Amino acid sequence: MFRYSILSLACMINATMPFHGACSFLDWVSLSEKAQRAQDTLAGFDMVIEQSLSDFHVPGVAIGVVVDGHVIFSKGYGMRNLEKKLPMTIHTVCPMGSATKAFSTFLMGMLMDEGLLYWDQPVIDLLPEFRLWDQYATQNLTLRDLITHRTGMPRHPFMWYNSGMTREDVLGKLRYLEPTCDIRERYHYGDLMYMVAGMAMERVAGQSWEELTANKIFKPLGMTSTNLSIDALQRTTDAAVGYVEKGHVLKKMKYRDVFPIAPAAALNSSIFDMTHWLQMLLAQGIYNNFALISPITLQEIKLPQVIVPGYPENQEALMRAYAFGWGVVPYRGHYFLSHDGGIDGFTSVVGFLPQDDVGIVVVANKNLSVLPRYLALEIMDRVLELPLRDWLQEGMDQFLKSKALALEDREKENLARKKGTSLSHPLSEYVGSYVHPGYGTLDVSCEEGHLKATLHNITSTLSHWHYDVFSVTAESEDMLISREGTKYTFRNNVDGEIADLIVPYESDASDIVFKKQPNGHFSDLVYFRQFAGLYEIYNVVVEIAIRDRKLIAVIPGQPDYELVPSSENEFTVKGMNHYSLRFVKGDDQLITEALIVLPYGAFTAERISP
Repeated sequence: MFRYSILSLACMINATMPFHGACSFLDWVSLSEKAQRAQDTLAGFDMVIEQSLSDFHVPGVAIGVVVDGHVIFSKGYGMRNLEKKLPMTIHTVCPMGSATKAFSTFLMGMLMDEGLLYWDQPVIDLLPEFRLWDQYATQNLTLRDLITHRTGMPRHPFMWYNSGMTREDVLGKLRYLEPTCDIRERYHYGDLMYMVAGMAMERVAGQSWEELTANKIFKPLGMTSTNLSIDALQRTTDAAVGYVEKGHVLKKMKYRDVFPIAPAAALNSSIFDMTHWLQMLLAQGIYNNFALISPITLQEIKLPQVIVPGYPENQEALMRAYAFGWGVVPYRGHYFLSHDGGIDGFTSVVGFLPQDDVGIVVVANKNLSVLPRYLALEIMDRVLELPLRDWLQEGMDQFLKSKALALEDREKENLARKKGTSLSHPLSEYVGSYVHPGYGTLDVSCEEGHLKATLHNITSTLSHWHYDVFSVTAESEDMLISREGTKYTFRNNVDGEIADLIVPYESDASDIVFKKQPNGHFSDLVYFRQFAGLYEIYNVVVEIAIRDRKLIAVIPGQPDYELVPSSENEFTVKGMNHYSLRFVKGDDQLITEALIVLPYGAFTAERISP
């Protein structure tokens, strides 16, 4: 306990001093024998890191290492801003992506210590408005399920990405997102359920997730540079710029606002601040003589909860599991908890070995770079004094192999393309608004002979692939996950008119089907009035009426049927897609009859009264 009191005093003094050297601890704070030995193993590591920036084409990286309660290594390398030639430092603030999840589960543990919730509490008890695709899942899903990725819900990232929606908006749309499997059937990683967990914490505590995290975690840990919003990041004087590699050129990326799923990915922090977080975790929840969480609760957070399927990436970690916001692997006989973070322009790794009293954080300002992971492995081997492997070379080999496989996949895809095919309609007929209740509206326009598809204010250029299938060949802005190459398939209805747009936005669930909406004027009341009246078919009188701004078919002895505009003078019956009404005009342009189209034939209803 005394050791952590001295260390915390040093950290508070250090926080007020400018620092640009290799390590952030003060020279007069004596290191333990273990910490000193670990620091010695990293002597000369600067050259390795500098070379790795060049090899992996990464602008900058920052690294922090904690051993035995001491920050034994803390330094920035390369540039946080290439255009302005500003260096990466230990105080540079970077988006940390999914490293946020561990903060959310830690906060949940703190609230559990206060008696406000418990791990196995049903979500619907805290959020009565919570609904999923499946009723059983809705009624039985627990907080533990949410934070261990065993809800059956895949990522569905593009339903919220760049949408500007509130968390309440997203929560209301979850019921329309198809799951991959039943609850607790298997692990399936995603961000949406962490949003739900954050909202549950907000509900029981009466504060926003942002306020709770800042007051209960950042403040006692002295994480003064850390924040949870893009607005706050942009006000930071020492913030890194993110980059993406396009054709061997690094391009600047915009900061991505992840407010809808903030409890999963909104953390912006510096290496200096993140070492405080690691020190507290390694000290059983204690920092500066203040216990943030009970040791029993923290122990539960660190325990494996669900097996992560998949073949091991390397022979040093043959099994993977997931705890509460942490991945768990038995790394070369050592218990290792870590989490990768990927967000537009940035990649991070935060991990610790509780039984060895070692913590590591690495962040790079490049989109989906593998460098942080392999640097962390290099550092871990050195600090644990294990036989060294050339992890950086293995990382480079894997990186090059992945690029070669991607190129091979594209070549195979081209072989499957049907050459010489044509569209079934003129380009103008593909134009329109297509709606999915979970994903929202996807607008398709035609510009300079190309279709453009816009979802959540990001536009994809579509080029004809074959038949009624188009491929994304360009995007209006760079994203964490590019949609280039994604196939958009237009589907006709039974009448040969374009009715649906099918997009594989979620690879682990069924393709997302967007329904084409009628042109705006097709829903005007003035437009509807021309169809209202009485029609007779086989001595049965059918009334077409306007109710609640909708066109309704009233048939004696049957429920009312809502008619949904599909094209000029044509409607489908809501909930009965193979049933439609086509109104026929006479020479005077007035409606004379309605053609009722059923799966087994078509019948004419004569208009007898307007």
